[in-house]
Amino acid sequence: MTKAFRLGGLLRYRRLQEDQASANLARANASRRTHAQRMAAVRGELSEGDADVSSVIALKAAAAARATSRSLLLELQTLGAVIDADAQSAQAALVAAKMAASSLEKLADQHEKDSVEAQLLDEQKYLDELALTRKVGKL
Repeated sequence: MTKAFRLGGLLRYRRLQEDQASANLARANASRRTHAQRMAAVRGELSEGDADVSSVIALKAAAAARATSRSLLLELQTLGAVIDADAQSAQAALVAAKMAASSLEKLADQHEKDSVEAQLLDEQKYLDELALTRKVGKL
């Protein structure tokens, strides 16, 4: 019987961390896509608006609308920068989680290999012993 991998619990924990980091990255990327779609929609709406400036009041209203639109775009760009920073942070967390799990996975693989070798060695010893007892019995 092979010994259990003593760090198995920690390995499972690291894999859970990796899964969580992967889910966080997926959410961050979805947020990026949603924001990019929102920005494209706002830019499309703003580019369509041709103001009729037949009077001074209409000119002032058009100028105010443009100023408001410009402010909105700046806020959306700032939000986009925050979303991108969050996505980069999530990417870095995923890489760190993968690295932490990777070293334990290598240890687990080595443990499995050593366990199989030990089991095969035990079987070989048993077969050798069995062969010796049969030879002694025939003599």
